[in-house]
Amino acid sequence: MTAVRAMLAAGLVAGLLTMAARAHEGHDDAASPAAALPGAGVPRIEAQSDLFEIVGVVRDGVMTIFVDRYATNEPVVDAKIDIDAGPVKGSAQANPEGTYTFKHAALTQPGQLPVTFTIAAGGDSDLLAGELVIADPAAAGAHSGDDLWRSRWWWVGGVLVLLVGIVVAWRLRRRWVGGGAQ
Repeated sequence: MTAVRAMLAAGLVAGLLTMAARAHEGHDDAASPAAALPGAGVPRIEAQSDLFEIVGVVRDGVMTIFVDRYATNEPVVDAKIDIDAGPVKGSAQANPEGTYTFKHAALTQPGQLPVTFTIAAGGDSDLLAGELVIADPAAAGAHSGDDLWRSRWWWVGGVLVLLVGIVVAWRLRRRWVGGGAQ
């Protein structure tokens, strides 16, 4: 009888673990190039070399750029940054807090944009490149229903595993109880 209870408990735990194991918002392993630094849905670009590491976050057509020395993670505050973003070329403006900004209308248009940063700081200079993906706000709303449907399947799968565990335990119990009476 205790084996039946153990099997029933194992089925219950397996079903609950299946339901709890799904990735929650913000913890999805499928990282996308448009993953957000400060918040969900904010386009972001990252690039690194032996000298520099750069992160650019775009909001309302303005890219805020963070530049660090790769070896020490020390912010670079005295850099000259030239940017080629598809057909757009320009220089980033230094801000007092150590960040840089680059503003252009092309940064508001949905799509993929190859971006090249030319960084000169002190005696060091480097070229870093990456891909900036700006999501279409209309398409993002359409995908939210798909994500909801996928999350429902996790619950359905968990309930099915739980039910299968209960049925197997019930059948084993009948066999053991029926076999012990003969």
